Amino acid sequence: MMQKKYTFHVFSELERITTELITSDTYKNASGVLFQLYNPKLGIDDQQIVEYIQEKCSKACLVGITSANIADVEYDIKDNPLELNVTFFKDTRLSAFDFDLSRDSGFVAGRIVQEQLQDIPNARCMLICYSCGSVALQSFIQEFSHYRLPIFGAKAGRSIRAKNTPQVYGRTVRADGITAIIFAGDNLRLYMDNCLGFKEIGLNMRVTETKSDTVISKIDDKPAVEVYSKYLKVKPNQYFVQNVCEFPLIFQRGDCPVARVPSACEEDGSIGFTADVAQGENFRLSYGNSHNLFQIIERSVQGMERFQPEAVFLFECGNRIRFLKDQSARETDSFRVNSPNLSVAIGYAELFYSPVGCGGALTSALVAVGLSEGPVAEDQIHVHVDFSDEDEVNREAKGEYIPFVDRILHFLETTSAELDQRNRELGRIAATDRLTRIYNRWELENKINEMLKLRTGEKKPMSLIFMDIDHFKQINDNFGHDVGDMVLKATVQLIKDNLQPQHVFGRWGGEEFLYALPDTNLEEGKAFAERLRVQVEKNCYVIVRYITMSFGVTQLTEEDDFRSWVKRADQALYQAKETGRNRVVAI
Repeated sequence: MMQKKYTFHVFSELERITTELITSDTYKNASGVLFQLYNPKLGIDDQQIVEYIQEKCSKACLVGITSANIADVEYDIKDNPLELNVTFFKDTRLSAFDFDLSRDSGFVAGRIVQEQLQDIPNARCMLICYSCGSVALQSFIQEFSHYRLPIFGAKAGRSIRAKNTPQVYGRTVRADGITAIIFAGDNLRLYMDNCLGFKEIGLNMRVTETKSDTVISKIDDKPAVEVYSKYLKVKPNQYFVQNVCEFPLIFQRGDCPVARVPSACEEDGSIGFTADVAQGENFRLSYGNSHNLFQIIERSVQGMERFQPEAVFLFECGNRIRFLKDQSARETDSFRVNSPNLSVAIGYAELFYSPVGCGGALTSALVAVGLSEGPVAEDQIHVHVDFSDEDEVNREAKGEYIPFVDRILHFLETTSAELDQRNRELGRIAATDRLTRIYNRWELENKINEMLKLRTGEKKPMSLIFMDIDHFKQINDNFGHDVGDMVLKATVQLIKDNLQPQHVFGRWGGEEFLYALPDTNLEEGKAFAERLRVQVEKNCYVIVRYITMSFGVTQLTEEDDFRSWVKRADQALYQAKETGRNRVVAI
């Protein structure tokens, strides 16, 4: 594998480059040739450029985007040259796909790729560049996600001042499209790192309302923009985006942190983003400082160097350039020391999907990808960024001055961690019965209602068990309340031994308990309750020796809500009590 970088300002320079390429033995002998075209310029005929490359270099697979140019005026990149980055493969085969999303849906495009993957048994990873919406992209990737391919790439950007149309390059130029390249080869190895570098601070918050897949309207039932006005004193004015660029929202997608930096705010208090957001997701604010980002980059550069790549691709968010300003080149230059011909794509979002499905479209990240066909170690995919305290310790040991901002941010990190711990403990206390350490009645109702909401539109059965310890008052009267409490705790532990992750179990009150079982019909629920009944009956308790329990079981119907479902289970329990106790009745 070999990588070469070319830059040009005008079309005539491209003609010279392509002539050099197609006449070289490296091009002719390659198993696959990848062209990456990244364009920061305005007013250039990119359609002419793409058509020319496709015509002259038919052996190559072309992919690329218009660059995101959202930094301040003094850091405008519109006068930079176009980059044509070429990777020649020795053994790897490339398969190119190009879709017009104004004509085809993401689902249809994804199905086409999925069908083709059936004939590519040694597919190793995928590069995607896109200019379509988040819903279309997600539908596209979902159709072949079971192949567990690592995915990297970028979303097309534009100039924040010129407001040109973001375009993706493939067989042609598209304002609403996807270009994907599949890399297939038994000898191909991969290094991936998202290099996020932003640290979470503050409270855990929830997206409670969205206007679309990229617009949050409410956070914790308040206008979304209040997150920034309340905690950072940033008002929704013309400088809003510039003022929040170092404070993305951080979501967790699997084990991978996913950042979302606002791209716009609306009059109604909504916040727009360049990548997907979802109602119901939790997040925290984060902050960035250049020291943290460079620390993470340095670690990634070292990992990449150990991997010994033959080609390096960087996918950088325009927000990092806006945030880092005159230091922004330091990130890419760090990788360029060992890989001078690497490619750099600056987009609105960076794709980072691990083989287990973690990640997605990121923002404010720098996705670093290394490829090698040489004798290297296994694939290395770094999903979660961990911050090391080693650097801070070294600074203190050397007696170096720690900037005031760093000290304040350290204070925020520490207090945020302490608040998190206390909030988790308070949440556990609020949701837990003090005696038995299972859900209390309030939380039990919340959990079962969540189960009912998730079931909406599905036909899967659900069963509910209402249970009660027989003659519990006599235990308290004969042996005292301390012994009664011991019986309750021992019985709960006995039942908890049957608890599965999807089950919900809690104390309804006194000696009464509810147990909800998803994906369980009435007969299965009755059999489960019977197993519990036998276990309790056979158990030998300290002091009281033996007790029994009665059980009422019912299955959810289409007409049921929480209260009607519980009421019918209570009626079944009443029948069990009335007909002799220590039995299971199902209705």
